[in-house]
Amino acid sequence: MKDKIVILILLLVILPSSFYLLGRGYFNMHDDLQVMRVYQMDKCFADGQIPCRWSPDMVYGYGQAMFNFYSAFPYYLGALIRLATPLSIMATVKTLFLISLVLSAIGMYLLAKEFWGKLGGILSAVLYSYAPYHALDIFVRGALSESFALSILPFLWLSFYRLVKNPGYKYLATTSIALFFLLTTHNISSLIYAPFTILWVSFWIITSKNWKSVKYIFLSGMLGVGLSSFFLLPAIFEQSLIQTEYLTSEYSDYHAHFVSLKQLFLQRSWGFGPSIFGPYDDLSFQIGWPHWWLAVLTSFIAFFWIYKRRFLQALIVFGLLSFFLLSAFLTHPRSFFIWDALPLLKFVQFPWRFLSLVIFFLSFACGTLARPNWFFRKGLIIFIIILTIGLNLKFFKPFNFSRGAKDVDKLTGIGYELQEKAAILDYLPKTAKTAPPASAPTTPKLVSGEGIISGFTKQTNRFSFDADIYQDAEAVIPVMYFPGWITILDNERVSSGTYGAHGVISVKIPKGKHIIRGRFINTPIRSFANSITVFSLVLLLSGMILRDNRKLKI
Repeated sequence: MKDKIVILILLLVILPSSFYLLGRGYFNMHDDLQVMRVYQMDKCFADGQIPCRWSPDMVYGYGQAMFNFYSAFPYYLGALIRLATPLSIMATVKTLFLISLVLSAIGMYLLAKEFWGKLGGILSAVLYSYAPYHALDIFVRGALSESFALSILPFLWLSFYRLVKNPGYKYLATTSIALFFLLTTHNISSLIYAPFTILWVSFWIITSKNWKSVKYIFLSGMLGVGLSSFFLLPAIFEQSLIQTEYLTSEYSDYHAHFVSLKQLFLQRSWGFGPSIFGPYDDLSFQIGWPHWWLAVLTSFIAFFWIYKRRFLQALIVFGLLSFFLLSAFLTHPRSFFIWDALPLLKFVQFPWRFLSLVIFFLSFACGTLARPNWFFRKGLIIFIIILTIGLNLKFFKPFNFSRGAKDVDKLTGIGYELQEKAAILDYLPKTAKTAPPASAPTTPKLVSGEGIISGFTKQTNRFSFDADIYQDAEAVIPVMYFPGWITILDNERVSSGTYGAHGVISVKIPKGKHIIRGRFINTPIRSFANSITVFSLVLLLSGMILRDNRKLKI
């Protein structure tokens, strides 16, 4: 059976889980900012602010450097979908979730097929797609970026494996592109995937003894980081500009979000509430049935491989199951000592996020059930697939779904206001002492002197207004200051300051009639990061052209 036919079958198999992502309507979710984020990216594209860094409508309309730090790639993809199709923003958000689910199935199939054959690839793909944590990410948490990261991981592991086995520009390019997608999609996933991915690559280098591949792996890593530099470097080196303590304190403190063994293995209840301290969450953190049952069966298959002297296959299965157990352990309070010993882990915020790796390792490992050539093999795999769908399909359903929901419901009135103030402490500049408690004024105001201000306009990367000043004055603009904002008085750049507890931009205006403009420009690190991305893209495209002409040697 050809891969295209298998993938078509997979799409049909996962179709039931996608029912609420198709057609009209929308649903509530924890991170109910997806419409606003796509809307802000739309505005950036319209204003030519690419890469998009400043989101003018966040923080009650004072603005926020959201995409300077927050997972960016899915929203760039959303903006491109909006440019290429007539889809509404709500439909675009659901399409993005659907893409993440489809790519997860395809990626896991291609990865597992490499080791367990096509039947094993199908089994792994179904297990991965129908894992309860996938439903949790999409229909409860609304974690678009994490859902995308789950879809990228199989492609990344497959690309690294092929690069080790067959060093060359083709797999160097695919690996660097997969790495670029991950690094620009979800910071936290990149952090927790990295150690396991390094072990995966190291394992194949050592077992294949293909030392030549080390050079290609290094270059693919450099190229992947280079492509993602426009986002990665500012996100890292401009953290000193924001109050990062809000990202790891209070509700985001990891100490409050461990899960119990019962929640992992036995609990089958499904809720839509928050994650709270202790094992009483109205939220499911289950590994899934029959997923962990199959892990037990898979371990027996590993021993069978040892009996058959197929030690490499046994080692792969035992390794994946070990990774599964370690990831599950990191969600449990017994792993406190690890979290306390590794300071970077606090940025993960929720230990149960390691369930993303739990379902990845488990689904990948269980594909080996299709490998032994038993006479009842196909029947067994079909039974497991039907059982998996039957036990988990009920979770792929949102809470409070409305077929009549439209963009206007989220972009006007209370729906818009709720999104404006959501995540208000995220990326709060250090120049702000407190977050604003109410919506920003619709126009600048004078805090000293006398005059009239009129014609105020604000976009993603600029603002402007007219001022008729009778006495030297100071004006405050309802835009929160963040490095990159400059102020121009008439045609001359002037120094600006910050005013008040919210750190908004202020400018002194002399007597007379003036035009005041603001521009959001790149800082040196942003300009450098952008140039690295452009240079890396030129290298990638040049390599593809040279490879096609059979002239590329590394």
